[in-house]
Amino acid sequence: MAIPLGNFVSTTTRQRFFEKAVDQVYVGNVLFNRLRSTSRPWTGGRQVTQPLIVSNRTQATSFSSFDTLPTAQEDVRQMATADPCEYSSDPITFSGIQLAVNKGPEAFLNALATEFTDVARNLSELIGRDLYLDGTGNSSKAINGLVYQVDDATNTVTWQGLSRNTYTNLRSTLTAQSGALGFANLATDTDAAQRGQDSPDLIVTTPAVFSIIERLVTPTLYINYNGPSSGNSTAAGERAGNALNYGATQISWRGIPIVADETCTAGNIFTLNLKHLFLYQLDYTPEVAEMTKEGFAFTGFKRSQNQAAVTGQLLFAGQLWGDAPRTQSRRTGVTT
Repeated sequence: MAIPLGNFVSTTTRQRFFEKAVDQVYVGNVLFNRLRSTSRPWTGGRQVTQPLIVSNRTQATSFSSFDTLPTAQEDVRQMATADPCEYSSDPITFSGIQLAVNKGPEAFLNALATEFTDVARNLSELIGRDLYLDGTGNSSKAINGLVYQVDDATNTVTWQGLSRNTYTNLRSTLTAQSGALGFANLATDTDAAQRGQDSPDLIVTTPAVFSIIERLVTPTLYINYNGPSSGNSTAAGERAGNALNYGATQISWRGIPIVADETCTAGNIFTLNLKHLFLYQLDYTPEVAEMTKEGFAFTGFKRSQNQAAVTGQLLFAGQLWGDAPRTQSRRTGVTT
């Protein structure tokens, strides 16, 4: 409710402006930020290509003396390939007068910087949501997301140019949840993605499913009444002075961090090995775009031919690439 201060105050006192636009829309986007922080440069070439061993050799054998030894050559390798995908942001558009007036102390927000940050966040969220899908979005122009990468041929038969029906070692483990989620389900998913000493290193799910896991974990934990934890404590309750803090901000399963991502599709738990799943990112040439501090390429402002205005876009080009699908697993249909 506005306080009626009257004309005397309004003509003598300025408003107090806060020099930041507070986000009420965008989400955490955990997985995309994680993958982008360790992205690999795609320095050229029309495709990402990598040879994979896709089948076992069959001719090794014991023998005696002058037995005839096998001599047939075995072809156990195939080439995996992926094309780049491209994304463009919402347009960053200004009229000449908008830029002219947004200067000096009267510009309590920098219009250019604010628009860049907002548009970059929106583009990140779009890619982040597509990272949980199958790559068929927008007429198959979208990134090859986790439903594409982490599948057993139920949703995606052809994976990076190779058939999962022909080469069954290219299948991930896909499990439909039956009944209430429990520790045994997490163990099944982790075991499915384990290959010798090569272990999963991230479990990502929705905030709703994270809360289910938190409720699973809480009854098994102890309460630490000896003061603040060392940072590694998994205590359900923790005493600091006269206050007790409850609830988990970090949960690990077998040492694997479990994180909640608002862009994750409902009912899913992805048990991932990011040593075998990573983001390749192409750099546009300087003639087309320059990199920005937000991590995207910027086309630069182009002048309108019949308006006193300029327009530009942020760009992303790259692909989500996997090299060992059987080190990943996915659980679907987890309900709250």
